[in-house]
Amino acid sequence: MYKLDIKDKKILTQLDINSRQSNNQIGNKVGLSKEVVKYRIDKLIEEGVIIQFHTVINYFKLGIVKFKLYLRLTNVNEEKLNEMGKYFYDNPKTEWVVLTSGRWDLISGFLVKNVNEFDDEVQAILGKFTQHIQEKAVTTTLYLAHESKEFIKEDNKRKIKVVYHTSKDKQEKIDKVDLEILKIIAKNARMPITEIAKKVKVTPRIVQYRLKELENKKIILAYRVLINPKSIGEIFCKAIIYLSNSTKNRLDAFITYASSIQGAIWPQRVMGNWDFELDMELENYDQFQNIILNIKEKFPDIIKGHDFCIVSKEFKLNLFPESYPIFKN
Repeated sequence: MYKLDIKDKKILTQLDINSRQSNNQIGNKVGLSKEVVKYRIDKLIEEGVIIQFHTVINYFKLGIVKFKLYLRLTNVNEEKLNEMGKYFYDNPKTEWVVLTSGRWDLISGFLVKNVNEFDDEVQAILGKFTQHIQEKAVTTTLYLAHESKEFIKEDNKRKIKVVYHTSKDKQEKIDKVDLEILKIIAKNARMPITEIAKKVKVTPRIVQYRLKELENKKIILAYRVLINPKSIGEIFCKAIIYLSNSTKNRLDAFITYASSIQGAIWPQRVMGNWDFELDMELENYDQFQNIILNIKEKFPDIIKGHDFCIVSKEFKLNLFPESYPIFKN
């Protein structure tokens, strides 16, 4: 486990606010030289704390739909689990593939154009692994929020900085240049404009203009940092929540409260076997249990039940279709 000090936390906080900030800009805000900022960022990457510098892209605006497939497995050993993980990893339409303990054993997110495309993938999976699948569930995402992380807790009140996208967002058209830029910066949010221009084979001025337009159209929502919670001694938990008899006001109040919980990173309103998912990075399982108890106490009228999953192994994290791998400096 890597122990973050206050300087690391200040740098990570700035990277989560806007990971395209230069080392000099970050240094000016945290009271360090740009050389020290670079050294510490490189160290956090080397130690496996920073997974990637992530561009939050509103794929709903591009006509992309998000589904998740949950599998309860049977008659599997470690070799079979790794085989299944690799199968999902190699699928260009998967965005997130993890093994978990709890209600489900394997979760995979898919970014597709429509439900028929997703169904083709599910049928292929069932055909290949039918003898190992005991139960399945499917959800489609209606609302997805990206919560700011709390590397520095200055008081007990959470300072929420949220960007979100929904399936109701107005669709926008982009051309091949825009798409190529998005595929490059999805996992390389800190890449300089000059480097992006070389890869796209256009001028830096064009890249700068295109990025600004993508931001204005709310296709690019933010530039963030993704970390590995295990590397700093935390666990990644997913609460699966079943709702009933919820009016719009109570649902909105519930979503607002769930999003304000310390450690919450991806609150999601879904349609499928359940109604809401709350992804959290927490210190331990006891903290997770306390959070669930508090939620149930505050919203007993609309919460029908809950399940949970704790991520044990992550095979893939690719939050934009066909995005390019992380480019090394």
